[in-house]
Amino acid sequence: MSLLGRGVIVTAGADVPPQWEQAPRVFIDETVVQRCSAVVDQLHRLWVAREPVVVELAVDPAVFREPRSFSVEPWEAGARFEPLLDRLHFLVWANNLDARNPAVEPIWWWGRKAERLGAVPCVDGTGDVVLPSGEPAWIDGGPRGPLSAALGLVVHRESVEMGLLTIVPVSTAPTADLAVDQLAAVAHGSGPARIIAPAGSGKTRVLTERLRLLHCERAYERGTTLAVAYNVKAKLEMEQRCADFRPNVRTLNAFGNSLLNESLGRLTLLDDREVRRIVEGLVEIPVSRRRSNTDPLAAYIEALSLCRLGLKDPAILETERDDIPGFATMFGEYRRQLKERNSIDFDEQIYRTIEVLLHDGAFRQQAQRGCRHLLVDEFQDLTPAHVLLLRLVSLPALDCFGVGDDDQVIYGHAGADPQFLLEFDALFPGAEFYALEVNYRCAEPIVSAAKNLLGYNHRRITKAIRAAAPEAVGRSAQLEAMRVDHVPTEQLTKSLVESVQRWQADGVSLNDVAVLTRVNAHLLAPQVALAQYGVSVTNALDERVLERTGLRAALAYLRIAAQPRSLASADIIEILRRPTRGLPQWFPDRLRRKKTWSVSDLRSIGGTMSDREAEKLDRLVDDLELLGRVAKKGNTAAVLRAVRDDVGLDSAMELLDKSSGEGSSHLDDLDALLQVAGLEPDPLKFEAWLRTWLAPQPVSDAPTEAVTLATVHKVKGLEWDRVIVFGVNAGVFPHRLAEDDEEERRVLHVGITRGRRQVIVMADSTRPSTMLGELDGSAPVRAARPVAPTVTRAGADPSAKTVLAPEDEALFEAFRTWRTARAKADKVPPYIIMSDQTLRALCAKRPTTLALMARVAGIGPTKLENYGEELLAIVLSCS
Repeated sequence: MSLLGRGVIVTAGADVPPQWEQAPRVFIDETVVQRCSAVVDQLHRLWVAREPVVVELAVDPAVFREPRSFSVEPWEAGARFEPLLDRLHFLVWANNLDARNPAVEPIWWWGRKAERLGAVPCVDGTGDVVLPSGEPAWIDGGPRGPLSAALGLVVHRESVEMGLLTIVPVSTAPTADLAVDQLAAVAHGSGPARIIAPAGSGKTRVLTERLRLLHCERAYERGTTLAVAYNVKAKLEMEQRCADFRPNVRTLNAFGNSLLNESLGRLTLLDDREVRRIVEGLVEIPVSRRRSNTDPLAAYIEALSLCRLGLKDPAILETERDDIPGFATMFGEYRRQLKERNSIDFDEQIYRTIEVLLHDGAFRQQAQRGCRHLLVDEFQDLTPAHVLLLRLVSLPALDCFGVGDDDQVIYGHAGADPQFLLEFDALFPGAEFYALEVNYRCAEPIVSAAKNLLGYNHRRITKAIRAAAPEAVGRSAQLEAMRVDHVPTEQLTKSLVESVQRWQADGVSLNDVAVLTRVNAHLLAPQVALAQYGVSVTNALDERVLERTGLRAALAYLRIAAQPRSLASADIIEILRRPTRGLPQWFPDRLRRKKTWSVSDLRSIGGTMSDREAEKLDRLVDDLELLGRVAKKGNTAAVLRAVRDDVGLDSAMELLDKSSGEGSSHLDDLDALLQVAGLEPDPLKFEAWLRTWLAPQPVSDAPTEAVTLATVHKVKGLEWDRVIVFGVNAGVFPHRLAEDDEEERRVLHVGITRGRRQVIVMADSTRPSTMLGELDGSAPVRAARPVAPTVTRAGADPSAKTVLAPEDEALFEAFRTWRTARAKADKVPPYIIMSDQTLRALCAKRPTTLALMARVAGIGPTKLENYGEELLAIVLSCS
């Protein structure tokens, strides 16, 4: 029995049975119950090590017997929240005999429970019980895993809990045909484990073979084990590989949904349209924002996801952004309406499940019975809400076999964080670490470039990564596997097309080719260029991309430049605020009186304006005349460069991008338009030509082979023989809006490791990325760039007010008067226009330019575009 590591429970101050006199002692009274973190840690370490312990109880164990319920919002709890009493109760009783009554022999309660299933007490000391088969057996309360054959027959506590007397099989080594590093992970003994699985290292094989080992060789019951797949595709792949023994495999959302149905009854899952309808009924969008031809509801829907999956405080999130006024109130109301409708949306499958598990301790305990052993795929992609959900259901033992790669954390915007893998043993105490080392997917030069690149990151797990032998995967030694092409701007698309056509000529199927970019907008040039030269592609973009703010403005400028004698009033109105001209509010209405204007007619309106306003109009007309001259002498690209650099559309878009940190920025849109401009040099024909190539093709014309076009973020888990990573330029890698350079390296790393045989990294030679030198290791090592800290309740008080200086009181009142008028005009409450806190910040800073105003807390691209000039005018009038 000593091999089982059992301890004993005694009443505080009572004699300890002789065989435990030398064991460490843990004292538990009411004070410890209130603050039990240290004791829980100690008991867990002893339990994992099967080291006997004496638990001295100075409190009735009923005090911590029942699982607690917590009336707390999941975002308040955070990913590392833990109901410690769940673990305390388990660790006191899991592997310890009850010796509180000195008049009787210590009681092994798991043996008593086994007797209720048909076993009888064993009286000769060869086991705890005699099984119905007549054989003696021990009932094990320690961590489930391989045990010494010297013990004889053993039944684990978990089997008894399920009403079974399953005998633990004799431990054998895994029989799967795996590499040494893979076998080590699969054969892990007991408790939690972190498996670092770099790109191409066979993580899915390790997961499925681990499942096979647990169910088929170690006889774990299906009802105690859950494999968590990140998405439906991964779930189906795991199920296919395990079809012969059918383990329990779920996606996180499906798992959450099943728990909600079990706890609350069947709930209706709303689609995106229904979600938008609810949100639209809860927020008031100012007229000014509705006129901007954008989707203001999308910001609220995105914020809902950030709060629920990223576990962010709604009030703080509202103060950090300028495009979700009233969100903190709306968040609670939105969730209340979902409950009234007996409905959930996609993210609520996770968030409300956490809420139920926190609020209902008894149900949490019930859910945990099916999750004694978790196997989690793509651990690096988990958000804080996902981590919290998995920890709550894996209690009290916290047995999680997590497979992932900190070098593939590329969803930081959603809350994914390499820290969850770096501190895995803090989330799942007692975890053992394993690392897969061989990339079986990529040629050696690709693996080498990836290693060099990642070596510049500071916050990562140190690991060995090597490529498999070329002959093991049938690669040609003559193929140039990794290449960096520095190409002039005007030659980028041509070079791209030529590379793909060479592969075609060599017999490579287009289905084995992918072109990947950092942002969606940069797929524009590859899509149009390849299609124009007869190379079939999977269209990633359509005409809707041209409705984005920067592209609409750029195309309007292009139309004006191409036909300077007939300026459409709609085009002039489109470009008035890009960049902002500061013209009076009545000016667009004046333009609408005519469909077209000449330059001289437009300039003549200045006669009806003040001198200051007339100067602004003259500057506008000067810009339009400049574009006409450029168009006469140059081509499409020259005009677009003048729009960007001379007219200042780039600066306007940069201000608009200020608070946006992920995906395609408006500056990216302008870059994309310039990349494709060389394919149609005539400014007059360019837009119609572009729309033709973006028009949807008939379904019947879909090619049997096509180059895949995608952003890196959309191809996790996919691979091709040939990959081009297009546009590895300054401002793109790392992205100009990104706060974490290390994540940007991880994005590029994921991109190049999608390629099996050959990868071409294509960069604009006029502005190459600093990461190009990191691919070959020639770039200097830089100090870590600090990541912007996450604001929490403890770190910032969103209700804190900026104190006004006496000289700012008049300006503040002027701002309030303006806000009242604006709110009345837009038919919304004043706080939707701007909070008092933001108005006070404006008073303190007194910005005199839009660039300075953009630095004021609470002023982001939306408020800057809608109200910037009006606010500047107020500052000037009060100076």
